[in-house]
Amino acid sequence: MFKKILNLVLVSFLVAAVALGQQFVPAVQLRAGVRPQLQAISVKAKDLQLVCPGAAFRSGGANGTKVGQFDRVGSSETSFASNLPAGVTLNSWPLRGAQTTPQSQANTATSANRVASFGATDSFSLNVADPAGVATQGSALITAQSFQVVKSSAMNGALAANCQRPGSEQWLLGSNTSIGREALLILANPSATDATVDLQIFGSHGAIDGAGLTGISVSANRFTVLPLASFASDQPLLAVRVTSKGAAIAAWAQQRTVRGTLAAGADLISPSIPAAANLVIPGLFKRGSKDASTLISANPNYIDLSPSLAIFVPGGATATVTAQVIGTDSKTFGTVVQQQISGGTAGSIPLNGLKDGNYAVFLNSDQPVLASVRLSRTNVTKTPNTDFTWLPAVTTATGARLVTTPGGTSISKLSIANPNSHAAVVTVANLNSGTKSNFVIPRLSSSVVSVDPGSLVSVESDSPVATTLVCDFDWLLAVIGLTDYKNVGGSLSVLIR
Repeated sequence: MFKKILNLVLVSFLVAAVALGQQFVPAVQLRAGVRPQLQAISVKAKDLQLVCPGAAFRSGGANGTKVGQFDRVGSSETSFASNLPAGVTLNSWPLRGAQTTPQSQANTATSANRVASFGATDSFSLNVADPAGVATQGSALITAQSFQVVKSSAMNGALAANCQRPGSEQWLLGSNTSIGREALLILANPSATDATVDLQIFGSHGAIDGAGLTGISVSANRFTVLPLASFASDQPLLAVRVTSKGAAIAAWAQQRTVRGTLAAGADLISPSIPAAANLVIPGLFKRGSKDASTLISANPNYIDLSPSLAIFVPGGATATVTAQVIGTDSKTFGTVVQQQISGGTAGSIPLNGLKDGNYAVFLNSDQPVLASVRLSRTNVTKTPNTDFTWLPAVTTATGARLVTTPGGTSISKLSIANPNSHAAVVTVANLNSGTKSNFVIPRLSSSVVSVDPGSLVSVESDSPVATTLVCDFDWLLAVIGLTDYKNVGGSLSVLIR
């Protein structure tokens, strides 16, 4: 009798447990022999982070004789503007503890699209904290640029760059390690995790092998500087691939020219846009042609004052490249050049015969390529008498792209190029003053628009156009290609077992 009562109690307990458990059965019903379906899970985009380069580097210490020593020179003017939704904040911290970089910029831009500027010595990171994922990423959320003019016995020139979104791969095209030229690779790690970096270097004859190209350590929240001549010496043109593991990094190449004892220009080379068969390079503003011809005739070391198109072919096949250099008016006729570049090599195509004027380059290739144009300014009445910059290929877009302009007495102009087969209607707005202008750019041509110093400028159009900001600091030259900053979110398909 006791056994029957015990069995009855156990059965009642099990029935109650099953009934109670049904309240917690998940929505996904799993059955034996049936494969569960993939489920889409929404993933928030990673918070936007930008890394700014800081001031230029001087190699060799104060007297230039200390091998492996790299000191900062002065400070860069970093300007930025943000338009943050409620609940989103902006903070910054220095890499390696620069005293001139503010620890927090969350409250500096107190109103939307207000430009803030400050001096920065070391590299630093700008970080958008968006825990709810409510902000639309892009240059309308935050844009930041770095400008510096260096005047010393060792370096003279203007340097400018966008603060960049760190990544696991960058390509840098334009470095030169021949006599009188110095190229420094700057690697910045804004993460709390150490990064391991590998380099691949390509010249006119292909890949350049050497010791020390792999396993380069960049510590968390630090930067490092590497002279490219230690890997590839006496090379007139290099393409450098930078890949990182463990953490995403930012990368630039600082290029400097010295002719004899005369410091003759400097530039900061930013990463190239992805290789493509069709590229647009706005901003070829040629000045001082007569002075450049005089210097070249007297000394072959000045031959690089003539503009040239740099091409790198990342694939294995030979590329046939055609570039149309088209002026903005009837007085600048431009030119057309065509050349074959072997796969895996970096080549240079001279752009001879151009008169002073404003041009844009429209490039077509039967293979994806990287491209940029070396542009110089020459004025024999100035010291230094030359400066140079690398004009990047720029991505085309219709939506608004924002950029800040340097302050002071600098002269800034936008070169806007339309590569389409039809006209583009473009709107340029000064978001500080509220002024706006609309104009039409015919097919396969470009227009030049002057913009105010120390302002926030927006460019948008009804067709994809490419835009470069060209800055003149009393004949010292620097450029910035307009870009957008976005981390991609989306959905992931997950298999629940």
